[in-house]
Amino acid sequence: MLDRKSGQEPFEFMHRKDLSELPEPAKEHEVNLHGGFAIDQSSGGQIYYGMPGCGIMRVDSDLQEQDIISLPDDLTPINFHGTKIGVFDGNSRLFLPANNDEMVVILTLDGKVDFILPRPIFNEYQAETAVYKPTDSVLVGNQLYISDGYGSNFILSADMKTRQWSHIFGGKTENPNEDGKFSTAHGINQNPVHDQLDIADRPNSRIQTHTLDGNFLSSHKLPSGSFLCGISYMEYRSKWYGVIACLRDPDENRPAPIYIIDAENYELLSTIRPKEELGIDLAQHLHNVVLHIHDGQVYLICQAWDPGHYFVLQKI
Repeated sequence: MLDRKSGQEPFEFMHRKDLSELPEPAKEHEVNLHGGFAIDQSSGGQIYYGMPGCGIMRVDSDLQEQDIISLPDDLTPINFHGTKIGVFDGNSRLFLPANNDEMVVILTLDGKVDFILPRPIFNEYQAETAVYKPTDSVLVGNQLYISDGYGSNFILSADMKTRQWSHIFGGKTENPNEDGKFSTAHGINQNPVHDQLDIADRPNSRIQTHTLDGNFLSSHKLPSGSFLCGISYMEYRSKWYGVIACLRDPDENRPAPIYIIDAENYELLSTIRPKEELGIDLAQHLHNVVLHIHDGQVYLICQAWDPGHYFVLQKI
């Protein structure tokens, strides 16, 4: 008998409760989850995410088991609001923006600190009133782009070879239609079709696109009121798709959905409702979702917020 399903063809999903088991020491910390996932394609698809109070979680590519990667004592309690992975100097690193601690930690895959990128030195951050609370990042070449989504809402870049700040653009706006600035630049990623930066402007329910030099290109609205947290991409059957975790639903009386879009034109293709249609009680608000393929099967690796909850959906 087919389990409950949610979404529209070809992206209909069911809940795989058996794939959501955490290691025993991590269970008490799950409620504090407030971050995102990174997939290491070079390893066959191992998945990493931060667990405040516990360390970094590493999920096997088949999603059957998770390990805890220990961190130094001073980093263990920190919330890493996003997790991204990339390669520079021939080695893979994890990039971990600490939204409450004014830094981005660059970590080896075994949990050793490579270096820490501190508060930006740009003029826009010289005033004591200029808040810096980084929420996400993405590595493109040697440049790490960082979205200061809970702070001053600039997009910053730093050269990973020189470990120096290099560029800044964007900034805060209260106008939901102003291009090139953000109400909350919550998530950032590189669009694999257009080779541009896609930035989730959360309260305005739009994806703003920019060149790698920071020039505004376009704005793509999704259903108003859905509060887009971020966007990740995956190639499936020779086509690229994006998946977006929503903090809210356009209807304030409904739990938050997950959107799957066409990565080329940003068309909304499927709306998945984990709480309403799949019965996942803790999935009231979604914070981060990634598409993952293992042995030809498509999964959504999901993280709910307030309370934090880790769960997995499988494509039907």
